[in-house]
Amino acid sequence: MGGTKRDGKQFVLQGVGPAQSDTLIHFTSRGEYASFTPKVPEQFRQMTAQERLDSILGSGRLYGYPPFGAQQACVCFSESPPDHLSHLIADRGFSPWGVVVTRADVLSHDGGAVAYVTEAVYKQFVAAGIGHWAVPIRENSQWMHEREWRAPLCEEIDGERKQYSCFSMTRAHAILIGDRNWRPTQVTTAYRNGCTGEQAYPNDPAAIPVKELPEMWRNSAVWVWSRETRSIDEYQAGVLA
Repeated sequence: MGGTKRDGKQFVLQGVGPAQSDTLIHFTSRGEYASFTPKVPEQFRQMTAQERLDSILGSGRLYGYPPFGAQQACVCFSESPPDHLSHLIADRGFSPWGVVVTRADVLSHDGGAVAYVTEAVYKQFVAAGIGHWAVPIRENSQWMHEREWRAPLCEEIDGERKQYSCFSMTRAHAILIGDRNWRPTQVTTAYRNGCTGEQAYPNDPAAIPVKELPEMWRNSAVWVWSRETRSIDEYQAGVLA
């Protein structure tokens, strides 16, 4: 069972079957064959999977942009039971770096699973203004293995630039990494007086920053991909802090 609440909405979900997963993964890279949708900023295109995950953990936010063929920006996730997760990483080339949430988390943000449909049906979704809820299956298409879920995003104005944000997080269900020794960049969480050790303000000439691993990393479980065993080693929050 799982449940979450946002804006008065409560989702209590029944258990999944063996072909399903209650956890959904936002991969920070889909491997060397991945392509970027047109509105992804250049700074994100140039990052590695690890750097994108580091940015998410440091900011506590998941960013997303309109998928191919859609106008609505979304954060995208893959529904991946253990065997399917191993298939995506080991056989399909997905990078083992990302953020793990639950189905209830995505539903609470008005998200859900996409429909994989024929071209004719997909055009009906687009005509209705909901093209982001469907993925067209064309000749030789290879998309269905992604088992995609999407959470629509709200547009925000940052100066003269539009940006999209959805999930502001201090805790995830888990963080997926491909190297047990990897740690995110430490962030400044407070300031101390360098002479007295007491709490200080940033503009204090004697202030020195207190740095820690990001809150989301400290509060979340960590899943480590093992290439040797094609499996995930799970660690409770704080164990790899």
